[in-house]
Amino acid sequence: MNEQASVKGTNRREMLKLSGMGMLAGAAASALTPTKAHAAAEAVDIVYASWIHGNSMEIEYPERIAFQQHVGFHFEVEGKPGTANWFHFSIPTPVIINDARLRVDAVMLRFTTASADAFLRDVHVYDGEKRIAVHDGVNLSGDNWFVKLVVPDRPEVLWGLGISLGVGFGVEMMDHHMHFISAGCNFTLKEPEPVEV
Repeated sequence: MNEQASVKGTNRREMLKLSGMGMLAGAAASALTPTKAHAAAEAVDIVYASWIHGNSMEIEYPERIAFQQHVGFHFEVEGKPGTANWFHFSIPTPVIINDARLRVDAVMLRFTTASADAFLRDVHVYDGEKRIAVHDGVNLSGDNWFVKLVVPDRPEVLWGLGISLGVGFGVEMMDHHMHFISAGCNFTLKEPEPVEV
């Protein structure tokens, strides 16, 4: 349920495949009629993938940041030692395509940290004001070129997705920089797997 996959050293084709865009599924879904879209959900798990650049990230507690800089290829942040913070991404969210309501399958992150003393602690996913996934204690640092976190039970998306990242900065004499490249979400029409009793 707390499935997490981190893939390092992948090429562009592999990244597109992992993010659900390998089959151009988003374009295919928009061309289908509603009944065909539901039938095609069996063949194509991901019907739409949406990403946003790291430069869009918002910081919940800016007073806990020693340095921040938006550059073309990422958002660079240096946290003050001994602090925790929350960083937020608003994901462009299609909720209905051709009269079919989409479901959230997984969220993806691309980021790096300069040391083990600057780390991603928790990942929470929201649909509007409702928290739909909690991945606490992931504790990731270093190069994270593609991290995929499954959203349990594939809930229908109603209001718009937000990804909130709980981060920590330790007190060691280490580099506390983080670089956020992008964040995304895979959408599906596939129903949740039935729970066997």
